[in-house]
Amino acid sequence: MILLARTGCRRVATATVALAMTLGVAGCPSTPATPTGPDRAAPAAGGSAPAPVGEEVDGCSLLTDAEVTEVIGANPGGVPTSAGCAWENPQTSHSVTLHIGMPGTAAEGALPPADPILGEPEESVDGIRFSVGEAEFAGGDRYCTLRVVTSVVDDRDRSTTIRLVGLVRDRL
Repeated sequence: MILLARTGCRRVATATVALAMTLGVAGCPSTPATPTGPDRAAPAAGGSAPAPVGEEVDGCSLLTDAEVTEVIGANPGGVPTSAGCAWENPQTSHSVTLHIGMPGTAAEGALPPADPILGEPEESVDGIRFSVGEAEFAGGDRYCTLRVVTSVVDDRDRSTTIRLVGLVRDRL
């Protein structure tokens, strides 16, 4: 009798787990959500997101070692990121971080609307805007960002950031 009760409990537990898994899978959409935002183009009205057009850009090749070293000091070189490059001076933690968006993320060279969660951006020269300490700019039809950090107490890095944005734009 005790053996029969244990077997029945196992069956109920197994059935409960199987039911929970079935319901969990049933709640999943059959197609994944399509991310949008400054780094992804929105899907066309009739369907899926546009396929990436153009070549991927090597963000680390857009600034020379000498240009970055002049700004942050000695560093081991650029480290490729998922969409750009990051340079850091390990002694001072000064850094330059570059993000290059996909083609079409700055259609016709226009920046996408600013994210209101990040606050009101500050417009700057040459179509650059500053938001949360980084420069947003269009590099052709790509939404890009560049952050230079050598000072965290003031905006002293802005003129350097604007100069580096100009170099990146010329090389894109």
